[in-house]
Amino acid sequence: MTMFSRSAIAVFVTLSLAACGGSDDQSSGNQPAPEVPAPITPLPAEQIAVQIGDHQLKAMKESVVIDDLQGQATRVELEAFKGIPYASAARFEHSQLRDISAVQDATEFGYVCPQNRGTIQAQSEDCLNLNIWRPENTQAEAALPVYIFIHGGDFEVGSGADPLIQADNVVAQGALDGKPFIAITINYRLGILGSYWMDGTQAPEGGNFGLGDQKRALAWVNENIDLFGGDPNNVTLIGQEAGAMSVGILQQRETQEDIAGIHFQRAIMQSNPYGFDYKSYGQAQTFHDKLVQYGAELYQSETLTELSLTQLLAVQAKATGLTSTISAWSGIDCIDTQDLVGSSLCFASKLDSEMTPQHHLKPFAPYIEYRAKGFLKPEISGYHLTTQPAQTQYRIPTVVGFNTDDAATTSFMPSLASLIPSIIQLLQEMNDAPEGIELSAQEIQAWLASQENLNLLNQRLLQLTPEQLTAQAELGNILPGSAYEAIVKFFFGLGNNELANKLLALTDFVPNGESELSGATANMAQLNLLTNDMLFSGPAYIKAKQTSDQGQVATSLYQFDYKPSFNNWTVYNEEETIYPSDTFKSVSCTGKVCSGTELPFIFNKPYNLAGSKVKPSSTDQQLMNKLSRIWFSDELFTDHQYDTATDRVLTIKADGQVSPVTDWDAEQNSAQDPELRGGRLTGLEHLGLIMNYFDK
Repeated sequence: MTMFSRSAIAVFVTLSLAACGGSDDQSSGNQPAPEVPAPITPLPAEQIAVQIGDHQLKAMKESVVIDDLQGQATRVELEAFKGIPYASAARFEHSQLRDISAVQDATEFGYVCPQNRGTIQAQSEDCLNLNIWRPENTQAEAALPVYIFIHGGDFEVGSGADPLIQADNVVAQGALDGKPFIAITINYRLGILGSYWMDGTQAPEGGNFGLGDQKRALAWVNENIDLFGGDPNNVTLIGQEAGAMSVGILQQRETQEDIAGIHFQRAIMQSNPYGFDYKSYGQAQTFHDKLVQYGAELYQSETLTELSLTQLLAVQAKATGLTSTISAWSGIDCIDTQDLVGSSLCFASKLDSEMTPQHHLKPFAPYIEYRAKGFLKPEISGYHLTTQPAQTQYRIPTVVGFNTDDAATTSFMPSLASLIPSIIQLLQEMNDAPEGIELSAQEIQAWLASQENLNLLNQRLLQLTPEQLTAQAELGNILPGSAYEAIVKFFFGLGNNELANKLLALTDFVPNGESELSGATANMAQLNLLTNDMLFSGPAYIKAKQTSDQGQVATSLYQFDYKPSFNNWTVYNEEETIYPSDTFKSVSCTGKVCSGTELPFIFNKPYNLAGSKVKPSSTDQQLMNKLSRIWFSDELFTDHQYDTATDRVLTIKADGQVSPVTDWDAEQNSAQDPELRGGRLTGLEHLGLIMNYFDK
């Protein structure tokens, strides 16, 4: 036996004895496998009584299991106060603040504001409530930072109790990391009940009731959060999509109720379409008249105030239907065969007063209450919203940013694109034309400018099954060049053909040929890129640069470019009624980084927009743990400020890494056209194409 063999045997024996605890006793047999510790699970929730000010309030003691900074699963306990009524309101009246002393029970989420989509909690007009999460045993004198979140949903759907935005995980993380804070989510009135034109001469506060509700919620927090251990002078207001639009409005100085810097001291805006053209006072009045007309058609009612809640929601559903939206967008709603002169005046007024038809994208967004003095028309000063937010400045330290494909789910756009296959098929049937018919942009626009054609289209959609709707939406992800051109011109409206033509002349946006599928697919990609540049990324970029150049308010700019392993943009569950527009949005977002994709990562919640649980990958979970900690921290404001000289942008990258990118526009937004090669957004800005319609 060699020395090596003897040594190997000796080592083997030594290791064997060590594995047996150093004993040479062979009588014990096989040793039992080591015990695997049981997984850590949350404790059952329990009701507790908490002293809040001068009275006791029933609340919930809950626990969650989250990863600590070393990645170890840890159970953390916290306290939740749910469904606290902060205000009350009669229909079509502004809300009034409620006193906290009247609140006795905060153990369950409150009613959801009425909307045309299924919700987990019951819906009621008595829905002005908020939810508070804080670390366990927080004392009144703790003076913790406060974060308030305003949910999105096109000002039509959503609630502060949606599973995706419940703040238990992030509050627990803060407590676990030694950086405790309080988080709050709120409800506000939606749809017709939240934005309803009022005659400013009769009702000086106007009809932006949802904005008024948000102000009441902020006032309630300002007056009462110290009783819960929060600091009313350290409040960060966060909003996503419609919520971000609200935060932009609430920042404005141009209001009769200035609260920026008073009721909140910092702001975060996730996917705020700063390029959005809000309804003017006159456009809001026209839309109101259209709603009254729908009410008369459906229920023979002369005024909407007579209708029940169910009837109001039916009117709202009709107003947001695809054919109604296209009618308003294209100007068909001006046409009256019995009054051609009136129709011409309506068209002329539309061209003259409408900067763009974008307000039809979000018909229940707030409207501008100011009206200039005119012939036989007195000036109306307005109250909550008096000018376009894009034309105002940030007031407080602000984080603003966007997702790479925000525009892919921007209401009307995916719907119109998805209708193209049906439009082509109907045209073939009407003209007995062979398949493969080539349509010009003018032909598509002319076809859409017929109410009779739209009625045919609506009938076709109503006959489709959910599976056929999905197939229709998938076909809508490829666009003939003519359809792409038509949609771009629809997007900017009748009065902005020059802008549309300039954009379509740029190499990066020029229509691709229709002969090959690759060209049609490229057209859809260009449409998403173009609308994202013009509504989201471009305006956010310009606002950040303007604020940096002024040097008065610290601003951070971010891009969320991470595509999760799950489809977050599922906006309905299988048992619910499926609306065609929801199907189009869901399919349009497949494989993209759409609006709302960041929410599971901001709140560290494995849910989709419909409130269903998802299964994150390990990379997803790592980003959830990291980004949620960054978002609810001072470092987001202090360490990532935008600077024009370096063009440094916080980027959540496609590989899940979070880091700043210098020379961001040149690095991230490459372009082919010579005018755009220094960075696509910089080029569009220098050409004067981003937000130029606000200069009319």
